[in-house]
Amino acid sequence: MKKIILALFVVLLAAACIPAVTASAEEETAAYARITQDGVYFYRYADESAGLFILPRTYFVRIIGEAGDFYRVRYLETADAASALEGYCKADEVTPVDYIPETPYLNYSVTVTYRVDAGSMQLPDSFLTEYTLTAVYYGEFAYGSATSYYVLLNGQFGYVPASACSIVNYPENTEHTEPETPPEEEPAPAEQSFGALNVVLICALAAAALGAIYFLFRPAKAKREEPSVYDEAEDVF
Repeated sequence: MKKIILALFVVLLAAACIPAVTASAEEETAAYARITQDGVYFYRYADESAGLFILPRTYFVRIIGEAGDFYRVRYLETADAASALEGYCKADEVTPVDYIPETPYLNYSVTVTYRVDAGSMQLPDSFLTEYTLTAVYYGEFAYGSATSYYVLLNGQFGYVPASACSIVNYPENTEHTEPETPPEEEPAPAEQSFGALNVVLICALAAAALGAIYFLFRPAKAKREEPSVYDEAEDVF
């Protein structure tokens, strides 16, 4: 009976731990892709005709799935869930990375100025003909010859004319871990010359040492005996 109760307790404990383990695993397997070129669209659907805006270069999207030639991605997901977008990117236009970036998304705002053209209407002095709002910037979109910005304004997503907004000048994200392989260093010419000179000197000294050993240990020649005066005299008589 005790064994059955213990087994049930272990099962219940494991079941209680499943949510925490699953969340941790999801965080560890988060995959991101870097936007390394201009003109990369964020699509509403996995269709090239459903482009919403051009993503800011040097930033990232989070990959959450695949659909043919597209990645299913999230962009600008923050603590405020209302700012996150889910859509698609062309898989061959972004570069997957093997790390989790610290600043994956561009957090940038623009000011949108609205002006009322009163024309010939006479408006009261208290009537506002111009007012400015702040909007979260996502990217730009070209519609014909005009450029618009895709923004989050007052809790709603939509486009505003670029001409009615402040100039967009956001900083690039320089965060990456692409290793740079340094070129192999070649020995300096002076070191090569010095090494060659050492070899020549060593050879010369070795030859001189061998010559000295030869002269010291060579066998001595037999001394030639000169004829005696007495011998010559004996030859005369």
